[in-house]
Amino acid sequence: MLMRRAEPAGGNAPPPRARAAGTLAVAAAGYVLHYWTWMLIGPIGPQLAHRYGLDAATWALLGIAPLLVGVLVRIPAGVLADRLGARIVLPAVSLAAALAVLALAAVDGLPALVAVACVIGVAGAALPAGAAAVVRAVPPGRRGTALSVFAAGLCLAAAAGVAARAVLRVERESGLLVLAGVLLAYALLAVAVLRDGPGPKRRPAEAWSAVTALLRRPVTRHLAVWYGVSCGGIVAVDLYLPAYLHRTYGIDWTPAMLAAAAGMGVAAAAGTFGGWLCQHRAPTTVIGTCFTTLAALLLVLAFDPPLVWVATPALAGVAVALGTAFGSVLALIGRTAPPAQAGTITGVIGAIGSAVGLFPTLLLTAVRDGDGSYAMGLILLASAAIVGARSLRARRGWIGAAVAFPAPAVVASQSATTVVSLAAPQIRAYLGDITAVLAALATRHELAVVCADPAPSGRAGIGLPLVAGLRQHLPKHTILSIVAETPPHPHETAAIAAMIDAGTIPVILVSGADPTPTAMLLAAAVDADQVLHLTHDRVEGLIPVQRLPEADYTAIDAAR
Repeated sequence: MLMRRAEPAGGNAPPPRARAAGTLAVAAAGYVLHYWTWMLIGPIGPQLAHRYGLDAATWALLGIAPLLVGVLVRIPAGVLADRLGARIVLPAVSLAAALAVLALAAVDGLPALVAVACVIGVAGAALPAGAAAVVRAVPPGRRGTALSVFAAGLCLAAAAGVAARAVLRVERESGLLVLAGVLLAYALLAVAVLRDGPGPKRRPAEAWSAVTALLRRPVTRHLAVWYGVSCGGIVAVDLYLPAYLHRTYGIDWTPAMLAAAAGMGVAAAAGTFGGWLCQHRAPTTVIGTCFTTLAALLLVLAFDPPLVWVATPALAGVAVALGTAFGSVLALIGRTAPPAQAGTITGVIGAIGSAVGLFPTLLLTAVRDGDGSYAMGLILLASAAIVGARSLRARRGWIGAAVAFPAPAVVASQSATTVVSLAAPQIRAYLGDITAVLAALATRHELAVVCADPAPSGRAGIGLPLVAGLRQHLPKHTILSIVAETPPHPHETAAIAAMIDAGTIPVILVSGADPTPTAMLLAAAVDADQVLHLTHDRVEGLIPVQRLPEADYTAIDAAR
């Protein structure tokens, strides 16, 4: 969230920069380590299949088991991270993963192997726990970028895993012992460095009702699908790029795996770039552009173009598009997730998104097994990306206003009448953030919104998307948009005052670039207590409000 806003009651002042950087470094390193552990069964699958005599179907189910468990545990892990603090949950996840890895080195028998593989899936819970630690440690204006850096850990883990398979030849037992030792050391490091305490005391029923409420919000649906497409694409590249290069272009396995590791490194850098880009452009535009680019590049790759001059740049572009989209999604969560709910929100989106993200991998597997080629699978994935990009483009204003979680109120809790002024050029790229703050204000204040837009009632304007977003955030409120003159006519101000008295939230759309004079005039007419001017990076209090003499209203009316 880029605007200055109140933290939960009892919260401390913004943490020092060194502490925020240390928390981010530890959380990102943990994401790398736990993601690698979560995907562990895949790389050692051939050894396990040979040792236990597994057929292909059993081996595949064994590899899917930890992935499914990791998806399921993310929601409860996020809830616990909000209740108990990531300082407890993240080391507990690391300890459980270490014990499972140790058991994998000593297990004997297929039933025990399946049980251990399921416990290894607990490593997937590091996502919500780590994200909660980052959001609560980093000041509000930097949370989006910080969480995109955290997201780059997935790509770095994939790169490290592919590179390790290519260049290391370690015995399974000794390698697992080393990994278990690193996980135990990380648990101690997390306890020593992380400092977030327990969140608000809530009963379990209240915590799960918050999860249910999140599942009903449009923001959860949008972010989960975007998370699934981008994260699922990264996982598919991690798993299939070496085989694609080997079978399509005849590259040896070791160079193919190193090329895949390099691609994941590019995606990691692009994830951080996506977080930065979302601070300067509308997130829906960034993600839609990524999907459009991804679709075009996948269509090119489907026809087996020349490796050096076409396929290599196209594959690099795929990595950039996926990494940028994934970083943008995590940045959106970081910008708008209230710190007290960061773990729950990330857990819910991560669970749904990871389930959606299995689709690209399963599709490529099915198509490859069917006709022996990746072409049809790439074409189908490109078609899905085109549909997503067109949907974003067609409804980018409405989706942009909806993609935010309700924020804490930005002012004191006493009942008041507040007029908020907005300038479209200043907030167009941050419409979701602004909508979340307005929704929070509306739950504690009588509210009127003045929005200055060069095209207040046209398709390019932000007024209608703003109203639609507020209605999604505030389903029990009545929200009406009004296209008013500049300055508003006395009859218009009288109608707006009646709406406010009735509990309606009026959104007054005026032409021009500066809403402040109209907001001040309206505030005086309706006896407002305060005027706030919201931009993408600050909240300005325009007080005190002085009521204009009656003669001034008469002069304004006569000047028309």
